[in-house]
Amino acid sequence: MNRDEVLTVDGAEGGGSVLRVAVGLSVALQKPVRIVNIRGARKDPGLKAQHLAGLLATAELCDARVEGAHLGSRDVTFLPGRIRRRKLKAEVPTAGAVGLVLQPLQIACLASEHDVDVFVEGGGTFGKWAPPLPYLQNVNFALLARFGYPAQLFVEREGFYPKGGARVRTRFFRPQLQGPLVFEARGRLEGVQGLSVAAVGLREARVAERQAEAAYDALREGLPEAGIHIETRYVEAASLGSAVVLWARFERTILGADELGERGVRAEIVGRRAAEQLLAEIDSGATLDVHMADQILPFLALYGGSFRCREITDHVRINLEVVERLTDQGPRLRGSWVEFS
Repeated sequence: MNRDEVLTVDGAEGGGSVLRVAVGLSVALQKPVRIVNIRGARKDPGLKAQHLAGLLATAELCDARVEGAHLGSRDVTFLPGRIRRRKLKAEVPTAGAVGLVLQPLQIACLASEHDVDVFVEGGGTFGKWAPPLPYLQNVNFALLARFGYPAQLFVEREGFYPKGGARVRTRFFRPQLQGPLVFEARGRLEGVQGLSVAAVGLREARVAERQAEAAYDALREGLPEAGIHIETRYVEAASLGSAVVLWARFERTILGADELGERGVRAEIVGRRAAEQLLAEIDSGATLDVHMADQILPFLALYGGSFRCREITDHVRINLEVVERLTDQGPRLRGSWVEFS
């Protein structure tokens, strides 16, 4: 490969999302890419365990040639090949987020001509600054399935900080995605669902129930006419932890929100915060929540589409720059309205 053909992307801002989006699009488009200054603006720059796991898994998927694939690396060159593998395994030795490992694979598998099964061992199913797996399943995967790109996710073991230890199986079905992915109107609210989850060691303190009850009360106050159901679940995990994930199903879209339990924060506060985040998304008139707005950008750049979000966050702004650099498709922005033609 001629080095002059390698597209360079600056990864100083945006955390690991620049790497994930750039590598995923590199495979989908069969364009070699070099990401420099990876996480350069962070106090601990370079690749962390979950970034490296996602990078290596994506490389294995397509037999890519990779330079700089090691912990702490701030410069990665990725030369993609064709997707031939049907199964692959990723290992995360920390509590790094499994959802972030899956993100570049989800984008990359747009180029697949068959289903791809991914097994992730280790890592966390819930974590800060990362999509929890129930959010991926019930918002991200559910929305993309409507346009012809379904995926399934099965959690064999949950993982919380600091030990992680998750076991997760995901299948990305052969894409038959048809654009544009238009989210112009939400339609009628069909109901709100959610999951309040906690490690079994927190059962005696009723953490899952208390989180769910607080979230339900806040949602009922804000949405008095809506059908609301929040499941409670206790799970075996290597570390104590809890979380609440909520999603509002509309006729034409789904909005989500989540909150992670933390030591010293009462379960009632965790549940109420999750509900308040979802209510803020609903009240804003958004057609995609701020997290899905970030995650859907590579798909809109490739297939076209539009949405309105509550705000253009730094993650959205930075990922807009990355997808434009890789695809040569720039969005039209009108306030919080984003459109790719």
